[in-house]
Amino acid sequence: MSQPAAPILLATELGNGQGHLAPIGAIITHLASRGQPRVLATHQPETAEVLGLHRYAPILPVPVGTAGVQSVPIQASYASLLHNCGWHGAAALAGRLRAWCSLMQLSGARAVLVDHAPTALLAARVLGLPAAAMGTGFCLPPLQSPFPAYPVVPAREQRLRDNESRVLMVVNGALAALGAEPLPALQSLFDGVELGLKTYPELDHYGIERGARYLGLQDFSSGLAANWGETREPRLFAYLRAGEGLEALLAALQASRAQVLVRLADVPFEKVARYQRPGMRITDSNIWLRQAVETCDAFVSSGSHGAVAEALLAGKPCLIQYSHTEQRLMAERVTALGVGLGLASNQQESYGPAVRQLLDDPSLHQAAQQFAARYAGQDRQAILPRWVDGWLEKLAA
Repeated sequence: MSQPAAPILLATELGNGQGHLAPIGAIITHLASRGQPRVLATHQPETAEVLGLHRYAPILPVPVGTAGVQSVPIQASYASLLHNCGWHGAAALAGRLRAWCSLMQLSGARAVLVDHAPTALLAARVLGLPAAAMGTGFCLPPLQSPFPAYPVVPAREQRLRDNESRVLMVVNGALAALGAEPLPALQSLFDGVELGLKTYPELDHYGIERGARYLGLQDFSSGLAANWGETREPRLFAYLRAGEGLEALLAALQASRAQVLVRLADVPFEKVARYQRPGMRITDSNIWLRQAVETCDAFVSSGSHGAVAEALLAGKPCLIQYSHTEQRLMAERVTALGVGLGLASNQQESYGPAVRQLLDDPSLHQAAQQFAARYAGQDRQAILPRWVDGWLEKLAA
């Protein structure tokens, strides 16, 4: 009797919302259709439950960590991101790395596929398991030495090299504790890894062209359809998160002439209910993102890459209110493309004029429509299945 095929372990470790688990979910359902055993290991079991992924794979919790009081306030590059996500001390990293290795061994995984899970990638390297990694440009940095500075953070090359040297020392201390070979450089984390950028060159957070690794954005949105009613004022769809400047932005939307639908899931409704008005509704329900942006006139966001890309694929200009580096980088790309506007969370006096410009500036709408036209023929349902099938074929060769 033949032995059953060993599973593929799919993993997430960092990030919030559905931006990492929804793509993983698309691959899990595709693997299920192929009869390929699979296991999901995630730091977001609650989100996995909401997405219904328990119907397609066993779900395991994963070891997570932060740098805590040792966090650097300004992340200069991917090395700083790793430091702030628990790669700040050899003992702490060794403990989590050992736990990841045990998880992989106990699951019987034959290969690992991750979305924003660097410690899982490191564990796969320790165990000699083949690995693939998908993500936005922010999660998969250009493989330069040193890793390039984030475009909005001025940093001299020597500072970047010093940061990498410190993090590499931590990594190799953790690897030594496990009796594993050291990394010659931080970039070696990605050696031999199948990489897929789930974005477009124009929306790469680094603004650096990286050739054939761009996959595009899989169509995996789901939820309730946006109901705009019978009136035909300009329609604004807002996909927002809690944070500084949120109420000022809601006030600007309330004062606009637009019909507004706000999806806001992480703030108690009673705290924002006063911003509702006839023609402006706030909901914590999961909204069908693709349908909402296809039927609105413009989009307001906190800078989620997937949501912004979805809006631009529908030809809708964007206003991004940002508060941290990843959001700011997306705002910078949108502004540079001429498809939208970006405002920091402390620029609240500009929110009202920005909302009006978003509605009224024809150049923003034209540029967004041009972006959509460039990718109109892409089969988005096939993006991730085609990529993962190609990787599995390489493993079987």
